[in-house]
Amino acid sequence: MCHTRLGCVLLVSATLVSLAVVLPSIHAAAAPPKVTDVAGGQSGISGSQTNSPTPEASGAALTTIPAEQAKQHVGETNTVCGLIASARYMDSTRAKPTLLNFVHPYPDHVFSVMIPNSARSKFKDPPETAFINKTVCVTGAIIDYRGKPEIVVDDPSQLVVNESAQVSPDTTATNTVQKTPAPGNAPGHL
Repeated sequence: MCHTRLGCVLLVSATLVSLAVVLPSIHAAAAPPKVTDVAGGQSGISGSQTNSPTPEASGAALTTIPAEQAKQHVGETNTVCGLIASARYMDSTRAKPTLLNFVHPYPDHVFSVMIPNSARSKFKDPPETAFINKTVCVTGAIIDYRGKPEIVVDDPSQLVVNESAQVSPDTTATNTVQKTPAPGNAPGHL
């Protein structure tokens, strides 16, 4: 697909522009989704309740997919949901992007969000701290960046926090359903 981050950004920009040209009446009639205010009130999004973006709210018929399946949807515009396992603001690089890695920490992540430095000021809190250990849905064009699927986020409204599915950093997954051995197979029975 694209071999440089700049090429990927240009591809995403062209895709978003073409969507805006093709679907202007749908975008104009769309109601804003109820999401956590990550933009400091700048994007017109309000309320503390969060919902996953719906096709009606985003203005196009989008599919919501888990982050683990994003690789099969490169080249499409969809909503991708998953846990932010690691995040980093790369302030020591020339481009200074913020990266949010889904499901597993970098380099084992299955999907990522790249927020260009120019978009950081649109967020109320630094994205690398606002989204870590949270289940997030992101809407946009899925691109291939060095073999991993990615969405470039230029506006906080593309990110929605699913507050009903939060994970705290000190929480460990446990199996709450335990099988009881059959009477003849219980430990200590011969």
